[in-house]
Amino acid sequence: MESTQSLKFAGDVSIDKVQVVSSKGFFQDITAQVITVQYYEDMFSPFITGNLIIKESLDLVNLFPFVGEEYVNIEISTPTIEQKIKGTYYIYKMTDRELIGDKEVVYKLHFISTEAIVDSNKKLSKVFYGKVSDLIKPFIVDRMDGLESKKELVVEETSNQTKYISNFWSPVKNIMYLCEHAVNTNNTPNYVFFENRQGFYFVSLDALYASNPYQSFVYDKYNRDSLPGGGDARNTAEDYTRILDLSIPTAFDYLDRINSGMLSSRIHSYDIIRKTYTARNYNIFNKFDKVNHLNPNPLNSSGVIFKNNATIINYPRMFNNFNSFGDATNFKTIQERLSSMKVSNAHQLEITVPGRTDYTVGQKVSVVLNKVEATAASDSDLTDRMFSGFYLVSAINHVISRESHECNMELIKESLQADVNNTEGSK
Repeated sequence: MESTQSLKFAGDVSIDKVQVVSSKGFFQDITAQVITVQYYEDMFSPFITGNLIIKESLDLVNLFPFVGEEYVNIEISTPTIEQKIKGTYYIYKMTDRELIGDKEVVYKLHFISTEAIVDSNKKLSKVFYGKVSDLIKPFIVDRMDGLESKKELVVEETSNQTKYISNFWSPVKNIMYLCEHAVNTNNTPNYVFFENRQGFYFVSLDALYASNPYQSFVYDKYNRDSLPGGGDARNTAEDYTRILDLSIPTAFDYLDRINSGMLSSRIHSYDIIRKTYTARNYNIFNKFDKVNHLNPNPLNSSGVIFKNNATIINYPRMFNNFNSFGDATNFKTIQERLSSMKVSNAHQLEITVPGRTDYTVGQKVSVVLNKVEATAASDSDLTDRMFSGFYLVSAINHVISRESHECNMELIKESLQADVNNTEGSK
C-alpha cells in the first residue's frame, strides 16, 4: 500500500508528527517548531540515534519541564512510499541552547531507542547455554533478561552452540559476545547485531552479501531527460539514483591490513588444564571461494606480500570449563572473524543522495562510477571497476528539513569487480 500523497521531486519529504511526551504523560506536538531532524543508523551499532533542532518561543523547557525523562514520537514519510521513519525514542540530552532575541530560543534534543535505556539499567549474572541463535530472542524481548522490545526481530540461524557466564553484562553486551561466537550454516563467523528502521537484526555479513540489491546509484553529469520538442523533463526515478556528492576517505591501507590480521595471522593457544599448546596459521584466501561476496574478486592479488606471523594472537582455551561441554571459546573461528570483519569495510565510499524513508542500513546497493582518465569515442566501457560494484549500506544519516530530505551514506565492500590478477581486467 502506497501513500496517496504526490511526489514533487527526489528528496520530497513530509514531517508528519513530532510529539514530545513528558514522564507524567503530558503531550505536546512540536512539529511546527522542528527545523531539522537527523536520524542515524549504523550496522555496527546496536541502537538508532538522532537529534532534533528546535526553534520555539513556547518555553518548552519549563512547560514540561525538560529534565531528561521525556520521549518523542516521530513519524516522517516520503510521498508515495509506504515505509516510514516512525517510532518512540528517549530524549536523553539537550545541547547547543542559544537565545535568538528576547522571545525565541534554538536548541538540539538528542534521542535514542528506548531499548538503550533498558540496556543501561540491566546487568545480568548467570549462565547461558544453547544454540547461539536460540539465545538471542530472550535478550531482545524478555522482561527479566532482555530489552523488553516489541520491535520486529530477524535472527539468522547458527550452526553452533555455546555456554558461558554473563559476568554482570547488559543484554547488548551478551548479544555482542554471541556475535563473536556465532557461526552460520555456511560455516562463516561474521555475525553483526544492529537496529534499523525495520527492527533488530542478528545476521551474518555472509547473508547480507547474498541479498538482492535494493537500489542503484550513479555518479555522472545527468541533469534531466530531454523532451522531443526541446526543454527538460523531470524524471524522479532517475533523480533518486544520482549521487549528489561522493568521497573516498581511504582507498586502501596495506599496512593496516597487515597489522590488523586481515590478510593473515597466527594463533597460539594454550590449555592449562590439558597441558596442551597449539599454533595455527590463517590467511584471507583460505575460504574465498566457499563463502558469499558482494563482488566476484578479492581485494588483493594472489601475489600480495604477507607473513602469517605479522599478526600474532595469544589465546587461552577452556576445555571442560563447564562439565562435558568441551572448548567454550571461539578458538576455531577467531582468526577468520577478525579477518572477515576487517575486510568487510576495507573499501569505503561516503555518498550523499536524495533521501527516502525506505533507505536503511544492511541494504545491498549498486554503485556505478566512471573512469577519471581521458577516454576515446571508441571506448566501450567507461566504468571504474575498482570503485564500482555492490556495496552494503553500513551507516546512514537521514537529514530532514521542512523542505527536503538527503541521506548521507557510508557504503562498504569486501571484494572487487576488477580482477587484480589480470592487468587487462582494469583497463
